[in-house]
Amino acid sequence: MNLPKVAAKKLQGQVAIVTGAGRGLGEATAALLASAGAAVVLVSRTIEQVDAVATMINANGGRAIALAADISDTIQVEEIVESAIDQFGRVDILINNAAVVWPIEEVLEADPDEWAYNIHVNLVGPFYLARNILPLMLAQKSGRILNIGSGAAHLPIPGMSAYCASKAGIEMFTRVLAKEVASTKIGVNYLSPGMVDTPMQADIRSVDTNESILDYSFWHEKSEQGQLTDAAAVAQHIYWLVGPWGNGRNGELFDSVDTAWTAQVADDLR
Repeated sequence: MNLPKVAAKKLQGQVAIVTGAGRGLGEATAALLASAGAAVVLVSRTIEQVDAVATMINANGGRAIALAADISDTIQVEEIVESAIDQFGRVDILINNAAVVWPIEEVLEADPDEWAYNIHVNLVGPFYLARNILPLMLAQKSGRILNIGSGAAHLPIPGMSAYCASKAGIEMFTRVLAKEVASTKIGVNYLSPGMVDTPMQADIRSVDTNESILDYSFWHEKSEQGQLTDAAAVAQHIYWLVGPWGNGRNGELFDSVDTAWTAQVADDLR
């Protein structure tokens, strides 16, 4: 894999932390931000995955470091930020992309610890990261925080109570934090990426729904019909939001299925 081509290095000199960067949307985003000139801090629980992405970026002339960390652990989050500062001296962009979908079970059957872990990764982790990075951004008088959400924030899906609740929570967290930093040069926004062709989608399709009320045929049909969005396309939307085109945007909820906005993104990045 090579770095994607961009018209100009609009992120030259900036540093981005991307969580969940070992695969799927996080990997595509990290590669694109690196190609645009940003130094990227790649975070995943699986070091082999982020190591591979960092190696690819560095081999293609970009700058990247790989960190194995669980963002549900506040100590590990502190270490992520410290590593970014030690290596690159600043943090300009935070992409809260890491998420887990499990447990996919009815509430009555769900493991309580697994359910709580979902909330800790998908909602508490982004809080930990934002809280640790905000002092740096305030001192720099600039910064972008982008939280990756989901249509599940508004669509109740049987079997996905933890995931739906966490994504509804991250949307409200975005809106509250945006109001708190409204008088600063920091922008906090939210992106619902739609149905992206990622390993998480494959995980959902792998669930055995026999002898349950769960019906995930919708995901199978979308995949079979080739209607899942390519992760590289959504990475373009993320690049637009954290790049100069997103100047002045704060507290906004963007959606990758918004054809008017995505057409503007495509035109701006051409």
